[in-house]
Amino acid sequence: MVVRKLEIGVLATAFVVLVLDAHGGSGWAATSTRTVVAARLDHTAGAPLYDLLAGVAALLPVGEPAFRLGLLGALLGALTLAGVVAALRALVPKEPAAGVIGAILVGLAPPFRDLLATPNALAACGTVWALAFVLAAPREPGPRTGATTPDHAAGAALAAAALVIGSAPWLGVTLALALALHLRRHARIVVPAVGAIGVAIVLWWFDAPGALPGFHLDLAAAVAASGRGAGAIVIGAGLLGLGIAAATALPRVRILAGFAALVAAHEILVGGAPGALLAIFGVAVAIVPAALVKLVAGELAGGKRDAAVLACGIPLVLAALGTGAALVTDDGTTPRRLVADLIDELPPGPGTFIATRTPSFFALQYERAIAGARPDLDLAPPLPPQRADVVAADALRAGRLVASDAAAFGRLDIQRTRPRGRGFQLLGAVPSVPAAPVAPPADYATAIGADESLVLAIERAQLEAATGHLDRAARAAGLVEHAGSPAGEAGARTSTPYGARFGAADLALLAATQPTRARPSLFGFLPLTAIPRGPWLADVFGDDLAWMAAIQQPTPPLTAPMPRRLHALWREIFEGTLKPDAPEIAALGPAAVAATTAMWTELAPTK
Repeated sequence: MVVRKLEIGVLATAFVVLVLDAHGGSGWAATSTRTVVAARLDHTAGAPLYDLLAGVAALLPVGEPAFRLGLLGALLGALTLAGVVAALRALVPKEPAAGVIGAILVGLAPPFRDLLATPNALAACGTVWALAFVLAAPREPGPRTGATTPDHAAGAALAAAALVIGSAPWLGVTLALALALHLRRHARIVVPAVGAIGVAIVLWWFDAPGALPGFHLDLAAAVAASGRGAGAIVIGAGLLGLGIAAATALPRVRILAGFAALVAAHEILVGGAPGALLAIFGVAVAIVPAALVKLVAGELAGGKRDAAVLACGIPLVLAALGTGAALVTDDGTTPRRLVADLIDELPPGPGTFIATRTPSFFALQYERAIAGARPDLDLAPPLPPQRADVVAADALRAGRLVASDAAAFGRLDIQRTRPRGRGFQLLGAVPSVPAAPVAPPADYATAIGADESLVLAIERAQLEAATGHLDRAARAAGLVEHAGSPAGEAGARTSTPYGARFGAADLALLAATQPTRARPSLFGFLPLTAIPRGPWLADVFGDDLAWMAAIQQPTPPLTAPMPRRLHALWREIFEGTLKPDAPEIAALGPAAVAATTAMWTELAPTK
């Protein structure tokens, strides 16, 4: 029998922990938009079965919709972790306790917990249980074993694959076909099961808007999606476990390797199911402590052997905790704070808010659909800059309020913008009233929140620099200390997230500085999108301010991000010590070369 007391214990414990980890806020990105779909009782072509289950969960009379989906996610997550234990038991029957190590590691991985309230959770649950059942089902039909016949296990494996089809269609279809081929000798159960899956597909996709996920070969995105935090430990140790299993000719390891290859290929080609990848590799991870116990303490039995297995897995758990894994990954309030900072200080509509980034768009969408925030504002999704500026211009001509999470985009003039909170009101003319005082960067929680805080700070800083207030730009970018409590009290001054780079004398010099042809602003010409955003963006902006004000600054180290090193080389070009076609620039890559050409064409001093 696949499900036993250990699996039930893991299921119950994990459910309680994940419910405590659930929050009532919208969350970021996919979590937010799925909550909106569930609250409307819609279902999409990308994950119709999950949307149907989420719609049922949204009807629960407890908490707000996001929390209700959190409960569904906690249940699916707990079932996934129990499936890791069940699959390991079927693969290594003598070491069931090793599955607990795999379940703990998967549960600690941020990519698993952060996407519980999304189709990712159902895909992970279905994938790992399909593995558990197929490992329990011999290829040849045979007699009853315990309370489960091989035919029943084969049917359960295909049923689990059907769950994946309804949440990650390409992964589910491929998995179902592979299972049907592998279990073809169980024809009396496989044939009707495949027919039932076909009928379910017709029902699930009937009248479902949207399209199936597209294909895009992106190894870097797959690694980033599944390898964050403890996810890297799961993937790395899982590969080690697969290697050990292959080297020791562990029975049925080919099935596990096949699942791992299939899910990894899906994540690289399609994406959207990092939880399934982590769950399968969680089973592979559990092979490591099981193999260690067999190697060094093979004579132990019973409870002592289980204790030895758990002890061998402790270093892996400690390594996972060392990556910064925590029980609470998002308290749910940060997206709501972002929305309030973007729209609360806007004047009354009617109008249009143009979101330029997906986190702010999904957070605004949730607050409008669920909480009824600012019904006088239409919400425009992220568009290419050359289309978004047309939307803004048309709305301004119609006399409507126009706001955004960016100070300017496309062909819009950044000086025709007024900051409102941490958002921006776009205007048809340059405002005559001075802008509001500059606040330090926001302290939003989570990695996405920190990125939003950085981008909004740079947007405000660029606006201040464009209007000739370089000292205010430094404050907006978080490059100076800001007053805290009254003088003499603890914490009278607080450091910014990006370091107190400019002191009082520097600020006075910045306040008296205007860009010149000899020392122009170079920040806007840098290839800032060539590498992932990070605090280095504020450092580069600070380099640009210091350059314009002739403030002495050291040469960035060789380990500095490419845009920052490129800015230093550009300064040498204007100082006459380097040529625009210098090999030092070519060494930084084609993006640096192209940016240098564009910059020098625009800013080269006239003779």
